[in-house]
Amino acid sequence: MIEYSTLIQTVGSLVAAADSDETQRAVKAVITAVASGLDEAERHQLAAAVPGAFRDAADVRGPTAQIDSDGALVRLVSDGTGCPQERARFYAQAVLSTLAEAEPELIRTIAQRLPVSEDLFEPIDQGVPPRGSGVPIRLTPRLLDPDEVTRELHRLPGWEGDEHRLRRTVVLPPDRVRPLRDAVARAEREMTHHAQVEQEDGTVTFEVWTHSLNRVTDLDVELARRINAAVDRVGSHG
Repeated sequence: MIEYSTLIQTVGSLVAAADSDETQRAVKAVITAVASGLDEAERHQLAAAVPGAFRDAADVRGPTAQIDSDGALVRLVSDGTGCPQERARFYAQAVLSTLAEAEPELIRTIAQRLPVSEDLFEPIDQGVPPRGSGVPIRLTPRLLDPDEVTRELHRLPGWEGDEHRLRRTVVLPPDRVRPLRDAVARAEREMTHHAQVEQEDGTVTFEVWTHSLNRVTDLDVELARRINAAVDRVGSHG
């Protein structure tokens, strides 16, 4: 079982928490969100692996929730903390990656049950997100009006959308999907900004918007550019 102080200090450092209270709220929200997607036996396994102060968070009653993507889990964490989804994703990754170091068997159970990406279990290694909105320190999101979005879409091959969402669907051989997902994940970590991703066989659909503003901003355009660059590299077997 991971020690309370280790969990709090590690997660707090990764997410640049304002104080230990913020870290505690984040850890509880992630544990509760994960537990809601597990069956009763798996919830007991989770409760046994976390410090005593967080066992109540794993004591979720009722049927198993439908968690079918990273986005579904992140939304639960966002609801539990009241923070934007960009930051909620970092909370989830910070907690799960910290548990992965100490409790690999537990993480295997969670990974088998919840169809979320491997990225959520990997260490945050590209710097920490800022407090507040969850956007990068050097990048301030600027809302784009419809005309600006239209102009940007002309410069973004494969993308469509409006001032609320940008979308691109990519069709690749099945063996190129994982390299693409990995390349996009690296870009997301560098930006501290994330796309919503849906995958089916060799088809991957990316949807980007700034959750805290519920609109498309210049951050989303930049992420779309980086996704295009990743598609070009992977399509060339890079």
